[in-house]
Order: sequence, then C-alpha cells, then structure tokens
Amino acid sequence: DVELLRQAWINESLSPEVLAYKEELVDRVRSLISSQEQIVEEYEQDHAKALTRMIRFAELNRIKFSLRSYLRKRLSKIEAFAIHIFVNEELSSRLSPQELEFVKEYIDSENRLFQDTILNYLPKDYDSLIHQSEAMETEVPDMIPEPELDKYVFIKVTDDLGDIPLDDNSTFRLQEDDIFAIRYKLVKDFVLQDRVELC
Repeated sequence: DVELLRQAWINESLSPEVLAYKEELVDRVRSLISSQEQIVEEYEQDHAKALTRMIRFAELNRIKFSLRSYLRKRLSKIEAFAIHIFVNEELSSRLSPQELEFVKEYIDSENRLFQDTILNYLPKDYDSLIHQSEAMETEVPDMIPEPELDKYVFIKVTDDLGDIPLDDNSTFRLQEDDIFAIRYKLVKDFVLQDRVELC
C-alpha cells in the first residue's frame, strides 16, 4: 500500500489536472499508520527494542509524509482550478466529499473577497469573475483558469496499450515497460485507468 500511495502521489504531482481520489488506498494507509503508531508506543517502554522502535518511527514518518504530500498536492490543484473543477462534472466526481465541500467553500470565500475588495468598484460590464466583459459575454466563461493538458509528461507504460491515435491522424504504439515523453492529453485516460504511470 505504501508503494501504491507513493505512485499515486507521483501521478498527482506530475499530472496537470486533479486525478481521481484514491479513497480506499488512503483509508488503508491511515489504518496502517494507526496500527504502526500503537506498535511504536508499545516499544517505548522496552529499552531492548529501542533500535526497532527508531526504525519503525522513521518508516512511520516517511508514510505520513507521503500521505500528507499526496493530499497537499490535491488541495493545491483544487485551489488553482477551483471553479473549473466545480463546473466540470467529470472533475468534480474525482474529489472526495471533503474536497468537494472545500472547493465550494473556497469558491464562495474567493468570490466574496473579490466582490468586497475589487469587483464592486469596477464598471458593471467588468465586474465578473468568469467573463472578461459582460458586454462581450459568450457561452463559455473566458477567465476560469484550466490545467494545461498539452503539457509534456514522462510516462512508464504498465500494460500493453497497442496503438494510440496522435493529433496528426497517425498512431503510436505503447507497450509494457516503455518510457516516453508525451503530451498528457494523449495518455490522460490511461493515467486515470492506472495503465500508465507518470514518472
């Protein structure tokens, strides 16, 4: 589970968009941390197991660091692309219930802050957080930051994927254990299916 968490953290860190929350994995790691903390506490009274306690304590801290880093990276993406995630049903479904609640409160707080400090003092046509100008309003909001899906990422293929289509009507073969630098949007679905790891 610790290796799976490490890979989930790497994937989350290197992916330009928020990935699906690994709820079962996080729950298993949290219970592992809890049981390891109990073992470390039991070893505290036994001086003969001081070295074992120190090793377990160091490993416990490493696991906690990985879990905190995974969750922190998710929150930083949620803050960066809050409105985009909230209005996109597919991206919203990737969040945990707590993250979804956080994104709602974050958007509300950010909206209140901008309304109170800046937007109330601008001309009516320019007082929107999602449109550059109400006079030129389009169906699609033009001021919501979105992740850059054309970004190049390094991938390691974990499953034979066969030929994948490229933008120029050609195909590219991805076989197990291949490592490539490729545009994220071409392998996005494979990352979400855990058939490709970011590295």
